[in-house]
Amino acid sequence: MKKTLPLAILLGAAALAAGGAWMARSSDAASPQAAGHDDDARAPAPPELAALQASPQAEAHRERMRFEREARDFFAHASSLRAVERSERADALTRQIDRYEATGGLSAGEAVLLRTALVKATVDDPVRQAEEVAAIADRYRAHADQRMAAFAERQRNDPRFQSYKAREAQVVAEVMAMPTVPAGLTRDQYLRQRLQQERERAYAP
Repeated sequence: MKKTLPLAILLGAAALAAGGAWMARSSDAASPQAAGHDDDARAPAPPELAALQASPQAEAHRERMRFEREARDFFAHASSLRAVERSERADALTRQIDRYEATGGLSAGEAVLLRTALVKATVDDPVRQAEEVAAIADRYRAHADQRMAAFAERQRNDPRFQSYKAREAQVVAEVMAMPTVPAGLTRDQYLRQRLQQERERAYAP
């Protein structure tokens, strides 16, 4: 899965970037130089830049920025929204969380934090809020258990892994029986070194 930064950091960075860009644009617009270059401001973008801005990657980036802005704005103003609007906006954010999590744009941990925050922002009853937060935690715990079970099953059916496990037991026995270890290493350090070599040998292409 693609590694992502915590959304709180991303949202904060997006806020700073957006604020900085807005200030820069405002400053440019107010400057005499900007006033004297209105024709340049209206000039079409170079073809290369226009193509880049129209690319799927650029659109995906803009969508991600919109999502982060919407999430940041919702959590900042949720308490002042009417119940219907708060629920509708929370549902829209939930659908986006589903999509980004499914495509690797959000880690499981980030998704849990966001879903938990949505519950706390939209559910007033503390008992029901606690139940829904617990249900989220249970669901993700079950998914994690399933992934671990699937990974273990793949390992059991992988001949390279089985080869390594067979050698692992032999290497451990050999190292533990050695009266001294070479190169001034501790026994644990030498054992880790040997096992790493066995892993590289087993999984070599």
